[in-house]
Amino acid sequence: MNDKELRERLFGLQKKYGTPTVFIATKCGVSREHLSRWLHDESYVISNELKSKLCHFTT
Repeated sequence: MNDKELRERLFGLQKKYGTPTVFIATKCGVSREHLSRWLHDESYVISNELKSKLCHFTT
């Protein structure tokens, strides 16, 4: 899954269930700021390990 699809999944999850960014970040073991920057800035890069954690979280 590419970054754009993963962002869309996370935004969809937040919209559907009202899941706060801090909850997702805590469950994935990163700071809210780090996750928020990646969500809102196309040029911000995260590790493949974090991407896999986020994919697992959205499934």
